[in-house]
Amino acid sequence: MIPVTIDRNSNPPVPKPDGDFRFVDQGNYLKSALVPGLTLYSDSATSCIITIVVAQKGEEISATLAHLDSPDCIKAFFAVVTAENYDSIQIYAQGANPPDNETARQNAAQLKASVEGFGSTLAAADLYLLEGSPRDNNRGDFGISIGAAGGIVVSNQPYALELTDRDPTCGGQTVYCIMRRQEYPPVEIRNAALPFTHAELVELSSIALSYRKTPDDPASAFTNIVNMQNAAIRESWSTTPQYEAPWFSDQLKQGACFALSMAPVTTLSSYYLSKTPERPFTRLRRAILPAN
Repeated sequence: MIPVTIDRNSNPPVPKPDGDFRFVDQGNYLKSALVPGLTLYSDSATSCIITIVVAQKGEEISATLAHLDSPDCIKAFFAVVTAENYDSIQIYAQGANPPDNETARQNAAQLKASVEGFGSTLAAADLYLLEGSPRDNNRGDFGISIGAAGGIVVSNQPYALELTDRDPTCGGQTVYCIMRRQEYPPVEIRNAALPFTHAELVELSSIALSYRKTPDDPASAFTNIVNMQNAAIRESWSTTPQYEAPWFSDQLKQGACFALSMAPVTTLSSYYLSKTPERPFTRLRRAILPAN
């Protein structure tokens, strides 16, 4: 078994650590080799579960952190883990709070079932679920860091971050988090190591610009978030509004602003991003050249 130190505390946030710091947002996972100075981290979890997999395959040891928000998202993530065919895995998870929330209970049940499915491959499992208010005792934060000497620490130590630390796309990641299940089939989990393509951002923005939680109510439009007060945003867009982090509303406002700013790009790109493979300028060619 790979030695891992678990540090759960109620400390206040500290500055972002030096070295290779990587934030993993909701609906994403990130895998990395264990190199000194690495920190994988996520926060703001309420009914979500932040999950860390430390795994070994031959001589290679890696860590993967995921921020999982539904039973289907949990299944999709563990399908990715299973496909790696690891020799052994250790799983650490925190979240699914508060315990009286139905989504939290469903997520906790699915995570436990997925973990049990690894059988003899599972070397260790420390799951901190359904413990209480996600805003108490750093229950919404979880990460893994590698010290200079290679020591592995899993901790709920929070870090003081800016909005751009959580979403360096200045809103595109937030739009993905909210809109990914409006596509068909839904996008349950995404590899955070892959940058968004132009086509993906255009498609996500197109969905965000037209999406209404209640189809016949313009006030429920995603872009209307820019006109709403913070409390109203939490009540309308969170399943656990009383427990959300202070920056929850600001992140959603940033996402709505991103979608609005992308509106002209979305409109223009619809002319150039064909849904089916097509030779460039085919329409013009048909109009002015004789048929072959």
